[in-house]
Amino acid sequence: MIIYWSMVLWVPLIYFVYSMGHKEDVMLTDYNIQQGIRKKIPIAYAIVVFGYFIFWIGMRKYVADTKAYISGFEAIPTDFSTAWSQINWEGKSPGFDIFNIIFKCFISQDSQWWLMTIAIISGVCIMVVLRKYSCSFFYSAFLFMTMITFTWLMNGMRQFICVAFLFLFCDWIKDGKFIKFLILVLVMSTIHTTALLMIPIYFVARSKPWDKKIGLFIIGIILICVFAEPFFNGVESALTGTAYEGSTEQFKEDDGVNPIRVLFYAVPPVIAFVFRQKLEPYYGKNPIIPICVNMSLITAALYLVGVFTSGILIGRLPIYCEVYNLILIPYLLHCCFDKETGRTVRIVYTVMLLVFFYLQQPTYYHSDLTGVIK
Repeated sequence: MIIYWSMVLWVPLIYFVYSMGHKEDVMLTDYNIQQGIRKKIPIAYAIVVFGYFIFWIGMRKYVADTKAYISGFEAIPTDFSTAWSQINWEGKSPGFDIFNIIFKCFISQDSQWWLMTIAIISGVCIMVVLRKYSCSFFYSAFLFMTMITFTWLMNGMRQFICVAFLFLFCDWIKDGKFIKFLILVLVMSTIHTTALLMIPIYFVARSKPWDKKIGLFIIGIILICVFAEPFFNGVESALTGTAYEGSTEQFKEDDGVNPIRVLFYAVPPVIAFVFRQKLEPYYGKNPIIPICVNMSLITAALYLVGVFTSGILIGRLPIYCEVYNLILIPYLLHCCFDKETGRTVRIVYTVMLLVFFYLQQPTYYHSDLTGVIK
């Protein structure tokens, strides 16, 4: 699909322009990684790369669940008092409702500007973190596209607002600022309740990679896979009498996560485990790396659970941790292999990414600007 492929190819094009004007920075990449030096690319390049992504994402119209979001936005009264009185404070997303009401009543009634604003907010959050922590911003941006992470901005954008903000404040995980992180999670849970998952994940993420806590986590995941059906029966009983009653019946009928996706997302944590002795010296130089290793393992584990349970329910949870792969993978490719082997691995992995993108990309794009493009 030409729009999505143009977004993928945009990254190497801008990287080529960057490399022509910053040859020394490109040549020093490996040295900077070894010394723990984080060299940020100029902000203009980051804006150009993500600006192109955000433009097409923000201009979309009827892609995935966007139509439902537009209908909900257009149904909001333009009178603030009336709209405010209609907020369901016990519903799933009062925080999101408040944002929408403020936007429509005081900023713009145009749903296209609303979509663009959300795309800018979420996209900039991701861009800022990748520019700060990735050892290869352009490859991370390439991963953002080819690992299909960008589709969350078009299908599940309410949840991705939470993902983006929690990712933006990943320093609070790294620095152990639990109270601040907890408050942020609670605020984000008013937009999408799945954000609460990040409370237990906070403690797992801060563990030393492959220590006893991680072992217990893996055992817990295995037990969930083995006892998936009793677990869902228990959840169904707990939801009786609530707005979610009967929801797990839909989940149990779902086929679950595609095993190919599990294998794909298992690659980074497997590499991190196999080459853990090579990777460990970098933990002290860049403390975000061990957190990314743990988050990558959690991502693969949640997708594994999704194979045995529900692609609808569990398949929506890994994205909170999945975004950390955008930082981790470039480090793995640079730190775990020697120069010659690393070049070969990068080529093979890049081809794998392109194949994965070809198989998983959205089947169409629609906007007022382009119409429907398949």
